[in-house]
Amino acid sequence: MNSGSRSAVPFLPRRATPLGRLVAANALSSVGDGARLAALPLLAATVTHDVLWVSAVAAAGRAAWLPAPLIGTLVDRMPARRSLVGADLARCAVLTVLCAGVATGRMPVALLMSAAFLCGLAEVFFDSAAQAVVPRLAADQELERANARVIAAQITGTGFLGPPLGAALWAVGRPWPFAVDAVTFLVSALLLRGLTTRVPTGRGERGARAERGLAGLLRGTWSGLRLLAQDRVLRRLMLVVAVLGVGQQAVFAVLVVYVEGRLGLPPWGYGLMLVAAALGSLAGARAAPGTARRLGTARSLVVSLTASALSYLVVAVVAWWPLVAVMLAVNSAAVVLWNVCTVSLRQRLAPPHMLGRVTSGYRLAAWGTMPVGAALGGVLAGHVGPGAPWAAAGILLLACLPLLYRMPSPEGSGGFGTQGTRGAQGAARPAEDEQAPPP
Repeated sequence: MNSGSRSAVPFLPRRATPLGRLVAANALSSVGDGARLAALPLLAATVTHDVLWVSAVAAAGRAAWLPAPLIGTLVDRMPARRSLVGADLARCAVLTVLCAGVATGRMPVALLMSAAFLCGLAEVFFDSAAQAVVPRLAADQELERANARVIAAQITGTGFLGPPLGAALWAVGRPWPFAVDAVTFLVSALLLRGLTTRVPTGRGERGARAERGLAGLLRGTWSGLRLLAQDRVLRRLMLVVAVLGVGQQAVFAVLVVYVEGRLGLPPWGYGLMLVAAALGSLAGARAAPGTARRLGTARSLVVSLTASALSYLVVAVVAWWPLVAVMLAVNSAAVVLWNVCTVSLRQRLAPPHMLGRVTSGYRLAAWGTMPVGAALGGVLAGHVGPGAPWAAAGILLLACLPLLYRMPSPEGSGGFGTQGTRGAQGAARPAEDEQAPPP
């Protein structure tokens, strides 16, 4: 299906670009995700009053990132369009079953946990494939702008539109948030059926098609992990993002306690802080491409990490709610700048046939440390004081700054630029329909 053909989705322009299709699909599914994430805890709380089981439902979705390196290998061996559409259809099917269970009143906790875990697995497939396909949809010098568009679509859906929609739909009827989420994934799949990409050149894994068994899957996964461990730049970035995950969760895990306890705000104050953070994220997505272009990737990463660290330290010292709201916005903007730059950097550094594994392994490092950060935040807030998690997060990030200095560029020129060649990726062929996985 050519991208210039008549769209199967009414609101999509007839000549929507492939990147436009990917952004629109992310926006739609993110709205549904936001609605589901708002309604799922409410549903869990009605099924069981045991706090342990309610938290287990939330943990099941996070646990889906544990097999991420294996999933990244599968993504690398499948056409990107097949991974994206398949992930959307899988989530649509799971949510349809969940919606039917809610409507009939047959809703065991095991079904909730299974739905959360399966949706999480499909999300890993989708996110890994989406980041792997962006370099085939945008020119090298446009990677930051393309990634910022995708991230902004996700933030808008999950941060602004989805949660209030989910709460409103829950008030109308319990099945509706999950039904709407299922529909968004179906429409997203229809959008992505028309996705065309450029097929990357370069030597892929020899014998990848022949190694279809478990041994081949494990061997391919190990090669991806080995690349992450051996590449100096990727190794440093993984270490920093792991610390970022610890610091961010140490703060946000106790944010509601901090807002109501130390700031003395009523319950709506917590929502106000989340809105401030979401607005900062959108501002960061808008500013990130220009910042990366003017400063270069290396300096942008230093600015991002420094701004995040200082925002934490300011909140640790000054407990004035308007300033805290501003600092949360600054922190969120800095995190988005980091994400835009590091995603684009991975897309330039990683060989195209290993980008799924590099993406999933990197994100496992980010997500895998979050439970540690949440636990650390609770311990510090309980035993030291409400400002302690913020101070610890700021100090940890400042300690990571030396890792960002004098990092070699993909071309070995001594600093990252925004328009470098894609290193090991090589050039891309002219646009054509994607019929088979890269060699």
